[in-house]
Amino acid sequence: MKKVIANRMNMYAVVLATCKQHEGEWAGIPKMVSAIDDLENAINVLNSKALLHGVKTIGVASSKAILLDRLYSGLEQVHGAYRMLAIELEDEQLKKRNSFRLSSLHRMNAAELKAHIAFVAESLIETGAQLEPFGIDNNRVGEILQLIEESSIALSKPRLAIVERKNLTKAMDYQVDLIDKIVKERVDVFVRMIKSSSPDFFNEYFAARKVINSGVRHQANPTNTAEGFDSGTVSSVPNEPDDGN
Repeated sequence: MKKVIANRMNMYAVVLATCKQHEGEWAGIPKMVSAIDDLENAINVLNSKALLHGVKTIGVASSKAILLDRLYSGLEQVHGAYRMLAIELEDEQLKKRNSFRLSSLHRMNAAELKAHIAFVAESLIETGAQLEPFGIDNNRVGEILQLIEESSIALSKPRLAIVERKNLTKAMDYQVDLIDKIVKERVDVFVRMIKSSSPDFFNEYFAARKVINSGVRHQANPTNTAEGFDSGTVSSVPNEPDDGN
């Protein structure tokens, strides 16, 4: 997740918690109630997208590695059987097509391996029955074909997961913009309106509205940055609210 989104999510959570803590001070203002409800719902949508973003590629690499180990074992068996068949038939072309070392298979990239297993699958469908004398019966042929199909899908999964993560990042950017609009154009305005009657809420709210750039080395004399206030300024409360940008 982008750091700027993570920082804003932290800010949104504190802002909403502050509003909830002072609910008695704005519960009688229907439009403010509506604004904070919309803020909470929008934050929940952002959180759900962030959760999906975080788990999208988890486990893909490990499950793929296990599957490919089984695939390599099956391919080694198939190529060995075809080489023995080629010797028996004195077919040099068949022997050459199946002269693959296991290390060569491991060195193939995803595109090369997908093309190779497609070739093996085609061969098994056409001539796999001839391998039975060499220990590969029809059941084993079916198992290897199934393994090839699963592996072909798995080889595409990491790239698909990356594309999905990028799409989720775009969706999160859009949701952040939506939340910013709710906060700046509605909630901020209402909090300013009740400043005189709820000064503590006003101060706590706009202190919460500062975006802190966590993990950033701070200067001795902190100043506002493009992303927000430096964490060294958290204790000071502005008379006029900062927009959190």
